[in-house]
Amino acid sequence: MPDQYTLLLELRRSEGANRGLAKLPHDFYGTTSAYLTEVRRTFESELRENPSGRKGELSRQTYQRASQVARDIIEARMTKLLSLAFQASVGGAKEIPNTLPEERGLFESLTGVLRTHRGSVAPYLQADAGPPAAPTGTPAPAASRDSTPRVEPRPTRAAAAQALVRILKDSRPLELGGETIELRREDIVSLPPEVARILVDGKIAEALQAEFRPTS
Repeated sequence: MPDQYTLLLELRRSEGANRGLAKLPHDFYGTTSAYLTEVRRTFESELRENPSGRKGELSRQTYQRASQVARDIIEARMTKLLSLAFQASVGGAKEIPNTLPEERGLFESLTGVLRTHRGSVAPYLQADAGPPAAPTGTPAPAASRDSTPRVEPRPTRAAAAQALVRILKDSRPLELGGETIELRREDIVSLPPEVARILVDGKIAEALQAEFRPTS
């Protein structure tokens, strides 16, 4: 079994390689905190007893490196949770695999804050009003990504109730009315106006219709 520092390095590598949350030990936060506390106590004790000793300096360096690795893991997961909470606030999935107990509370709080903010500044947005009505037309076929931007087939309401946007950067899948929409750079998709406006305001998409472009 690897020592705690080596385990932290492996967890950071795993977190960086996963688009979603990587699987961490259930007690990751408590174990990491206890480990760093013990390493700090060790190097402080060694430096007090022998300020010029090599053992104390090595312990201090280990503490600094381990602290940075732990910080990298935590900040990477916080960034992912923020993105996931945004998706959930506009109708995305609320069940996120591999969340730890401490993170679940953060995710739910962020989702609630984002929903409250949207409701207070833009009460006309109804992203949670319900699934779209039955499709009324045939969506355009997907185009080759090597030539022209692809238009994803989407079940649509009446054409007047949809907003056409171009995706500016890859983002996490968006769930609408039981359908999962992949948001890929340069795709052109048709979305409910309230969802399109949120993506445009968040710099995730570019409006192709003037009435849905953000005001300056």
